[in-house]
This record gives sequence, C-alpha cells and structure tokens, in this order.
Amino acid sequence: MDSNELSEMPSEPAPGNFIRVWHLAMIVFCLATYLTGDLANDYKKFEHTGFIVHGWIGMVLSFAVCLYFAYGLAGPWPVRFSRWFPFTRERLRQTRADLTELTEFKLPQHKRRQGLAGLVQFSGMLLFCWLATTGALMYFFIEPGSKAKGMLHLVKEAHEVGAVLIPLYLSLHIGAVIAHSLNGNSVWREIFSFKKSQLLEKTSGQERA
Repeated sequence: MDSNELSEMPSEPAPGNFIRVWHLAMIVFCLATYLTGDLANDYKKFEHTGFIVHGWIGMVLSFAVCLYFAYGLAGPWPVRFSRWFPFTRERLRQTRADLTELTEFKLPQHKRRQGLAGLVQFSGMLLFCWLATTGALMYFFIEPGSKAKGMLHLVKEAHEVGAVLIPLYLSLHIGAVIAHSLNGNSVWREIFSFKKSQLLEKTSGQERA
C-alpha cells in the first residue's frame, strides 16, 4: 500500500478506557497464570496451595475473557465483533493479501483488527476460551490429592497444550506491535494512554444514525 492510499484511509477510533483497562488486566493475569502453571502440579498432594493459587488467577482471567465477549457483543458499535469477525469473503481475501505482502517484506497497513490482524486476535480469543474452559473443568472436578484420570486426564492434557500455545500467540501479537512501532505507527501508545476517547463515541453515534 503506497503513501497516497494510506493518506486516504478513514481514521479509526482509538480504544476506549474499558479496552485499555481490560488489555492491561489481560497482560497481568495472563502472565500470572502462565508463570504459576507449574505450581498447579501439586494438585496430586494433600497440600495443594499452588493449584489453588493458579486456579483463582485463572478464574479472574476467565472473567476478563467473558467481559470482553459481552463488550464485543453489546458494546460500542465500532468495537463489536461484527465489525471485524475475520471469516467473511472480503476479510479472508484481505488476510490473504496481508500474507502476500509479508512474503514481499511489506507491512500490511489498514484498520485495526482487519485482515491478518483480525485473524490473529480471533485465534487469541479462541485460545483463551479454550484455557478458561479446560481450566474451570479441572478446578471444579479434579479431586486434590489424587491424579487426574479418564476424561479429566484428557482435559488436563488439552489445557497443557493450550498453555504451550500462549508464547506463540504472544510472540505474534507483540511482534506485530513492535513491527508497526518501528514503521512509525505506535499503536501501543493508544493502549497505554488513558484518556477519554471522544472519537470512539462520535463514530459510534454516526454509524448508529
């Protein structure tokens, strides 16, 4: 995409403070659950403090994921899932175009959560939902002091597979932010700059009208 096309791109609302707070909470609790994952292996023991701590942090993270789903379904119009859900013909075409640009060592430039960026974010949502579901099943149904057996053992293995995928998702997500920042588009400032997003409210009202 050349400079003329970039200058003609419509402006996009910055994320509201809810998204900023949610994003920071996800960073903190995602790292906390990942770092306490090994501690949860003490569920086999009578004293299983690590399992309890990991479980409670995971529950908070699951609650944050549920909040994001509610916000994406009923929040301001510009940030609803219907605006960026990646599996439509046009958005899949855009994703293919983004992949083509990357093979040519070009950084895709378009609205937030569109094209490949939307697909990566959707994959992250699925990953966190997977971890939240399997983690909740283990927390409520594993009997501490004994090994997970049968179906619960499969759930435990599925949860551990999801945990392995977290570094992959974070590397894609953080790598994209770094790449855009080096290209002059410091998107990280929008997430860590807390101020009222008037543009978000204005755009929401215009699109509803």
